Amino acid sequence: MLVFGALTFVMMGTLSALANHPVLVEGNCNNPPAGNPGPVTPGTCGDYDGDGRIGTAEDTDGDRVFGTITAAIGAGTGASAGFGINQNGTITIVASGTFPEVVTITGNVTLQAAPGVVANLDAVLQGDPGTTARQSQPGIIVNAPANRYVVIRNILSKNWTSGIQINGSSRVAIESCKFENNVNYGIEVTGSARVTIAKSEVHATGFRLNPATGDFPSTSIPNPGKGIEFDDNSSGTIFLTTVSGSFGAGISNETNRNRNVCAYLVNAFDNNDDFDGVNPSNTPCTDTGRDRNGTLITVPR
Repeated sequence: MLVFGALTFVMMGTLSALANHPVLVEGNCNNPPAGNPGPVTPGTCGDYDGDGRIGTAEDTDGDRVFGTITAAIGAGTGASAGFGINQNGTITIVASGTFPEVVTITGNVTLQAAPGVVANLDAVLQGDPGTTARQSQPGIIVNAPANRYVVIRNILSKNWTSGIQINGSSRVAIESCKFENNVNYGIEVTGSARVTIAKSEVHATGFRLNPATGDFPSTSIPNPGKGIEFDDNSSGTIFLTTVSGSFGAGISNETNRNRNVCAYLVNAFDNNDDFDGVNPSNTPCTDTGRDRNGTLITVPR
């Protein structure tokens, strides 16, 4: 009985550490400045809870409905202190909107948009003074430890340096997402991260026209303008995904091994080399273990 009690305590502690606290993010009017804190007619402009607040005004009103993703992913401030997920939980965007903010994830987080909702993480918001600075940053940055798992679902990320940058030993699942007009990478995977990409789209990487940051690639050269790239000791699989119109390669494997990236049922078209260091598979991918250096080897069955 003592052993059972101790086991129960350990299991409950583990579940508590990984508890999935849910919060909601509502839409916005897409007006500058970013966050649009001005009051609106209740129920309009993506005002999901009908309280007449959107953007940053919704972030501090004392409920679990937020106006920005950044506030929802933190601990919350003002009357909403303690109501955010604090890098541990699920954020669901429940009304369409444009979110011009860099989202940084370091914990056990699910970021998703509800079915039918267009959640546009966009560096560009016309008339907003922060647009130029945002275009020199990644849209989503994931740098989480290996004992956490991040899920990104039904999100659009565009006009950044990288639509999403995944670093360190992060474990990430990307599902039903779109990455468009990001200059250097649509999806960038580094370190020893392990990433699975499914049912997603990566388009026009390296192509963007903006008077403040340059005309890519006509007058400014993307670096390197690839749709999806795996670097360092990272690994992953790509399934039922379209990659098109990249200035560089569509899918690139620049890791220390050439067997730890597997692409199955992938539509790659009109890229400058559709595949670089990746041989598309005709059979499902599987994790076959690790080599002597601890690098994951992912190959077709």
